[in-house]
Amino acid sequence: MLSWASFCHGQTVLSVQDAVSYALSHRPELRATNDRTAASERLRSQASLLPNPRFLFRKEDFTDHLNIGENSQTDWEGEQLFETSGKRGGRIAVAQQSIEQSRLQAELERRQIELTVRESYWKSKAAQSLAALYAQDADYFRHVIEYHEARFREGKISEVDLLRVRLQGEQICAAAANARLDSEKALLILAQEMNAAPNSSWALSEDFETLEEPKSLPSGTDAPSLRVEGQLAQQVIAGAEAKTRLQKANGRPDLLFTGGYKRDTNFDSPVAGVQFDLPFFNRNQGAVEAAHAEEEAAREDYRAAHNRLAAELELAQREYEMRRDQYLQTFKPLREQAIEISDISRAAYRAGGLDLLRLIDAERARVDAELSYIRALEGFHLSIAALNYAEGADQ
Repeated sequence: MLSWASFCHGQTVLSVQDAVSYALSHRPELRATNDRTAASERLRSQASLLPNPRFLFRKEDFTDHLNIGENSQTDWEGEQLFETSGKRGGRIAVAQQSIEQSRLQAELERRQIELTVRESYWKSKAAQSLAALYAQDADYFRHVIEYHEARFREGKISEVDLLRVRLQGEQICAAAANARLDSEKALLILAQEMNAAPNSSWALSEDFETLEEPKSLPSGTDAPSLRVEGQLAQQVIAGAEAKTRLQKANGRPDLLFTGGYKRDTNFDSPVAGVQFDLPFFNRNQGAVEAAHAEEEAAREDYRAAHNRLAAELELAQREYEMRRDQYLQTFKPLREQAIEISDISRAAYRAGGLDLLRLIDAERARVDAELSYIRALEGFHLSIAALNYAEGADQ
């Protein structure tokens, strides 16, 4: 809380974990899921309550209007239903499964928010890197244009060469303007995912060029079962089984005990009795069969979810490996070579050993290599976030 207080009072350094923590404490969706879990807990308390007793007072045989108390019949009776069928236990089990389902839904919402915030953070970081790259290139071409304008005034270059340099510089400036716009837009999207007020002065502190490692999982663990989606699918099966048991209990009779006191004109006597239904015709067969069908459907949904999660994990692992190999073996060496060629071309052009077109080609190659390098890093960081999510690992 103290760190975020300083953050709100002007501190603009923002790490990816800060962004995630802020989102988890400020997104209203999480508060809504917590409220739904609390509602499920209240319903569980309601399901555990016993049936209310019933009191009956009755007077009969009003033959003498003057002596009602002496000549009439009076009954005092109390009734209590005992759910010997198991309905109360069934209601409690269904309500408990609803609590677990609400809890898993809240956890799923939390993990999805965490994933989207991480993705938005790295996309914003990549957009800022692109904007910085174009700003550097625009600054370099500004100096190149000034240099060629001076040479043109001295009559050492033709007007065509000056126009070429200006055209290239204008293209770089236009690209830089678009990159700044994309960077601001990405930062706004990050603020939206965090449910925070937009702050254009945020400094994203994560090192973009540091290759983080995915979270390790214990050996022998079934990764799809660690995913909240898999746990939720299992919970649906447990909930369906609890509903089946409740429907079976609804088809069994309960015992209604009656006890009281009967007062007549000539005698007084206690009264006791028991009442229950005879399940000859309706044993709730249709509801039980429907509940069994829901169980089978839940099991099929779980198998489908397990296969889907396993496929997502395999895809995420493959993408991570490909992104890492592409960055290390292709785009990083390509960038280094393009920078080296560009530096040599700049030095050769200043020394008069290289023509203008060769210089512009070298600068274009450098920009393209830098763009590919940044996009490769962005894809790598996004693949790490997706892999950790697919494995069900805490990030």
